[in-house]
Amino acid sequence: MARHWMGMGAWIAASLLAGAAQAGQGEMDLITDARALSARDALQYSLQQYEGETTVVSMYTAEQMNNYIENGEHLSIIRDKDQCQFTPDIEDRARIVAVPAFLYAWADMLITGTCVKKDVPLGLEYLHKAVDQGYAPSLVRMAEYYEKGFYVSRDLRRSEIFMRTAAALGSINGRIGWVDMLLRGYGSPALYEEAYSWLYHARFTDDYRNKKREYLIHELSQRMPPNVLVRAEAYEYDM
Repeated sequence: MARHWMGMGAWIAASLLAGAAQAGQGEMDLITDARALSARDALQYSLQQYEGETTVVSMYTAEQMNNYIENGEHLSIIRDKDQCQFTPDIEDRARIVAVPAFLYAWADMLITGTCVKKDVPLGLEYLHKAVDQGYAPSLVRMAEYYEKGFYVSRDLRRSEIFMRTAAALGSINGRIGWVDMLLRGYGSPALYEEAYSWLYHARFTDDYRNKKREYLIHELSQRMPPNVLVRAEAYEYDM
């Protein structure tokens, strides 16, 4: 069931779209470093609160869960490796203390019915909470949902905004996803240099994403003037 949602924080879609109308700029141009930095700071603050966690206190640390999520392993580890035994701990740290990685993990468990009864609307509520905290994997997921019209009304512009923001926040999956979207005709050529630089200077630990990175870089380079390409390789766009 599609659900229209607007509670995603002033730094994301609603304010961006409103700002575009006022300033006469495209929505994509309004994802500024300041907004992305604000989202990143919110995420870092939340993670720092729990950086001292140990397995004595909790079953997974926030850093561990974040790594599992970035590698797409969280559901298989929770379900297959740990046999769902830590489900209450995940729920508590999503529902009670709202740690971004656990908001996302709990949302995914509810949406997919992993270790719990499937509840898509409730899962989306937790996914939206992760978006509010600027958690990049949740932005990637929402970008995918908006592009395909899964669980929400299809909105291609919003999909672009979410994926580009995730890439700006340093998400490895966001950077791959954003270049892939550009190659499929989203965005504009004016965004190629920035996106190329983000992906060119990114480093991945697994062969699959490294090969995909190489392919996407090659394909995007074919659409860029030589001088722009040299500049993008020499300079790493950063926050």
